[in-house]
Amino acid sequence: MHFVRRNVLVRAAKTSARTEREQFSDRAVFAALVNAVAHRDYSVAGARIRLHLFGNRLELYVPGALANTLTPDSMHLRQASRNELIVSLLARCPAPTGLGRTHLMDRRGDGVPSILRETQALSGRAPEYTLIDDGELRLIIRAATGHA
Repeated sequence: MHFVRRNVLVRAAKTSARTEREQFSDRAVFAALVNAVAHRDYSVAGARIRLHLFGNRLELYVPGALANTLTPDSMHLRQASRNELIVSLLARCPAPTGLGRTHLMDRRGDGVPSILRETQALSGRAPEYTLIDDGELRLIIRAATGHA
């Protein structure tokens, strides 16, 4: 989160008062990062969660196929955990202030719907989940309109 906050653009517009609009939703990015840690496949040796930040999008790569019978199209409708112990621990850890949540994972199954809702509200575009070679999940979050 510190990397993203340090490197994203904030668009300012001056009408009667200055208004700022973030490039990405903090809540969506935070939920995506927590989900990546919670649900990645730790049995894939040498694989890492990767975050790429561009002027018009953020890309997050998570090692492993989706758990159970989930698909990129059904993720917002269903919930499945690959790493129950990690999910349980994250649900007990307090979240940083300012994100509108009390714990790193507040409610199971709410991460993807939250990412969809927050991203759609800010950028006007739904995030894109893609499974690459049944071995890695890619999430693309588009920047808010007006950002390069």
